[in-house]
Amino acid sequence: MNGPVLNAPEDSEAVLRVEGLQRHFTLPRESLFRAPETVYALNGVDLSIRRGRSLGVVGESGCGKSTLARLCMALDTPTAGRVEILGQDLARLPAREMRRARAQFQMVFQDPYGSLDPRHTVRRIVGETMDALVPGNGNSNGKSGRSIEREEAVGLAIDAVGLRANDLDKYPHEFSGGQRQRIAIARALVTRPSLIVADEPVSALDVSVQAQVLNLMQELQQDFGVTYMLISHDLGVVDYVCDEVAVMYLGRIVERASRRQLFAKPAHPYTQALFDAVPRIGAGRRRRTTLPGNVGSQTRQAAGCAFADRCPKAQSRCTGEAPELRKIDNGHMASCHFA
Repeated sequence: MNGPVLNAPEDSEAVLRVEGLQRHFTLPRESLFRAPETVYALNGVDLSIRRGRSLGVVGESGCGKSTLARLCMALDTPTAGRVEILGQDLARLPAREMRRARAQFQMVFQDPYGSLDPRHTVRRIVGETMDALVPGNGNSNGKSGRSIEREEAVGLAIDAVGLRANDLDKYPHEFSGGQRQRIAIARALVTRPSLIVADEPVSALDVSVQAQVLNLMQELQQDFGVTYMLISHDLGVVDYVCDEVAVMYLGRIVERASRRQLFAKPAHPYTQALFDAVPRIGAGRRRRTTLPGNVGSQTRQAAGCAFADRCPKAQSRCTGEAPELRKIDNGHMASCHFA
């Protein structure tokens, strides 16, 4: 069953396009005599993902990865900027059109234990996406064309993720963590979306199960042509699954490149520090880059580079002039004056 498809511009292969995206949160006022503080979660993010490709977004906790994911899924409203899916600006879609459009972009959450309703069967969990998003579907017990189509779509989604038909009437507590995440993937897949955003999809799973789920995601991409945005803090997961990588720091993309380029020669000092922190078997004794201090405050915006206070290459220019995300090689971009 194919969900409603938004009309993508013929001159563009981008399924997702983000331009100048900002998200600022106002904190509760701590005192009557002090203005409330603002958290600058995202500060002008630009990115795009071509059809059938996978983009990994990496960075430390608090860098804005999950906020970016929520904005791309229209689960939150940007302070500024725009999110386009298949050429349509989500913020400009009327509520009725947004409901139809949501069939084309779905999300897989981090926790397979908390993201599935324990009171519902797998049949209902997977099918409720169609009930909510695809016009004309509902919890009908009759054998109408819509209900038959729904059952067929649910069955195909369950089969695609490697579960059996007799699993449809079971409850989440009857499955392992890896199987629950397969159910969550089936729920996202049932409307045949163009884009799936996966927020740390394997971080809650045992290491032995992680590879199985990642292999499944790659197989589904080949079979259904789905486009992925993968949020992760695990460079190994990103290296295994993604075609391109964007590195975030304090609400900004500081480096973006193909997976091969980034893993072969990271250009930004922050990316180099991330790679340097990964243990390597058989690497022997090696000198590691140690970053001083902690991640900077999100309640203030630095005049220069946000990474300057921790950067081993920082000079006076870095504290007064914010670097632009610029091309340093073919398709390789970094926001550093000395990349």
